[in-house]
Amino acid sequence: MKTAKKRSTITLMLIVFFSLTFNHTKAQLKTPSSVWKYEKGTVTLMDGNEIEGYIYMDMMNPQLFQKRVYLIDEKTYAAYKAGEDVHKDAVVYDASDLQSFTLENGKKFKQAKYANLFAKRKQDRIPKKLMLEVATEGEITVFKKYHHTQGIVTSHLPDRTKVSDAKYVEWQENNFEILAQKEGEEAKNMSSFNIKKLVGDNRTVLTNYAKNKYGFRDLFIKGPVFESSFQMDTVEAFTSMVEDYNK
Repeated sequence: MKTAKKRSTITLMLIVFFSLTFNHTKAQLKTPSSVWKYEKGTVTLMDGNEIEGYIYMDMMNPQLFQKRVYLIDEKTYAAYKAGEDVHKDAVVYDASDLQSFTLENGKKFKQAKYANLFAKRKQDRIPKKLMLEVATEGEITVFKKYHHTQGIVTSHLPDRTKVSDAKYVEWQENNFEILAQKEGEEAKNMSSFNIKKLVGDNRTVLTNYAKNKYGFRDLFIKGPVFESSFQMDTVEAFTSMVEDYNK
């Protein structure tokens, strides 16, 4: 009798576990991406040396190029265009190996050290070096950090089983974390820094901010919602303020 009851309890626990796991991850199934590609660009190593080539980019899985860069040369790129699988031939650089990388389309990604204070697990709140897209650069640098899409991920992301790859990428490109990094400091999420402290040593910018010249105060809503996700209009207003500061 006890054995039967124990088996029943274990079965119930397994059902609950798999149900929770499915609910957390069903939208993030590792479906093949039709949008990944190798884009022409240049990586800058920590010693300042620059290497030209083609960089693996996949906006359905942006955590990949934010953690490490896969670079192929001209010959390997020709093989890729011919339909060959060339991933095994790519030279891999961790974020800690690079200062930055730039794409031919003008986008720049720069190494930044960032701790996700909104992560639920302690190990996810440990500072990590990432390659983040630069919105503007100077004494204060503004970054866009795209959301990871693998593992136990929030339901705020579109369901990959219900939307096209193009729609999924469109969401990723317009929803991201906004980070700011002042020289000599670590990058911080917009929800965790004090705007007045950030630009307070520039009276003109601080006055313009107080008068809402940038429109930023109307757009900024405090409080972490999906790792403090923000949109394009917010980053544009914030970047405008930072560019005034950096002049």
